[in-house]
Amino acid sequence: MNSKTAKKTKSYGESHPKEENIVSDFQYEAPYGSATSFQVERFGLSKFYNIPGGYGYFIPAFTKAGSMTEVGKLLDQNLLSEDISPIVDFLDLKIQEIAKAASVSPSTVSRWDSKSPIGTPGSYQFFKIDEVIKKGVDLFGNTTHLKEWLDGPNMALGNEAPIKLITSMIGLELVDEALDALHFGNVM
Repeated sequence: MNSKTAKKTKSYGESHPKEENIVSDFQYEAPYGSATSFQVERFGLSKFYNIPGGYGYFIPAFTKAGSMTEVGKLLDQNLLSEDISPIVDFLDLKIQEIAKAASVSPSTVSRWDSKSPIGTPGSYQFFKIDEVIKKGVDLFGNTTHLKEWLDGPNMALGNEAPIKLITSMIGLELVDEALDALHFGNVM
């Protein structure tokens, strides 16, 4: 190699050699599901972040739960019909759709009163629906914008409205994935 073809290397110094590693900004670990906020300071600027607590959005028992262990215990005890009524109202679910989500017959749903347990499979499905609603509200900023997205056709879901898929286990996963894709900047 001659001197004309020798590659010159450039030395790059650290732009902020005294700045702490980025990981050190996030050292505090609050118990998962607990409501908290934290502050990050960089380059003389600070920003506050709020972390919503609990699980789910509409079901009070889940929003107050401090761990998935607590959620598991609640699911084992079965949700009551009155627990899921805010989700049913928000999504404007019909008896057929409630029955599908709860894995029971429509006639069973029609006999429920407010204190009727909906069963373990239904409790789990409505917990997952509540989690997807929470994710959607976090993404869209409010329930109004989320509801508009849920009611509109979606190319990623075969031009189906997410609301039509949310009561089945597979459909709920697809809706959840579509929200994740939106969160990471894909158009859905």
